[in-house]
Amino acid sequence: MTDLEISNMLDIPSNTIADWSKTKSKRYKLYTFLSKMNLDEAETIHSRKNKTDNKPRFNKKAKTVKLDKSWFYTDLLWSSGNGQRIGINRIISIYMSSPEQRNTDSLIKLFGADRIETVINENFDFDNKTKSVKATALEQVHYGFTPIKIENRKNLVINTEKLSKQLTGASQKRIDSIVSKVGKSTILEAAHRVKFPESYIIEDKIEYAIGKIV
Repeated sequence: MTDLEISNMLDIPSNTIADWSKTKSKRYKLYTFLSKMNLDEAETIHSRKNKTDNKPRFNKKAKTVKLDKSWFYTDLLWSSGNGQRIGINRIISIYMSSPEQRNTDSLIKLFGADRIETVINENFDFDNKTKSVKATALEQVHYGFTPIKIENRKNLVINTEKLSKQLTGASQKRIDSIVSKVGKSTILEAAHRVKFPESYIIEDKIEYAIGKIV
């Protein structure tokens, strides 16, 4: 990671990181370790720690819950009604079979990342459909509800036409990354260049990302 990436990740002033980089600093070994670490790897570890620190709403021993469809971004439990008692593992299996980051984030808050991973690993190897989405499902769980920190945008020139192409078909994780680098008005302008209904989906993901800015 660069010094700026370390500063943003740990929420520490850049001049402190500069002090760490000096060979006589007590934090020099930590600085060396962090500077050799890949940013994606660091973000994964950081998000996993956040999920560990935040206890899920339901105890890991719970087997069923009374369904509240407002928990999720989309309703995939068409045959079940609000207030109906339903198996937790069934909820996880259904939503992770069609993984969408906002629904995955809700599952993590409700039941915890470890439980979701267990359900995926135990149930997503029996047919071609589940095998094909397993990697995406696990990636979304590992990413989780990751807060977004705004990066330095000074003198940044954006080609909205090229940006619109990057937005097309982009995952929530990818859009989160773009939002951290590009201003709201610019990224929405790029989204408007994409044909409907894809543009609507992109704008929705952008708004969700903006809501995670810290």
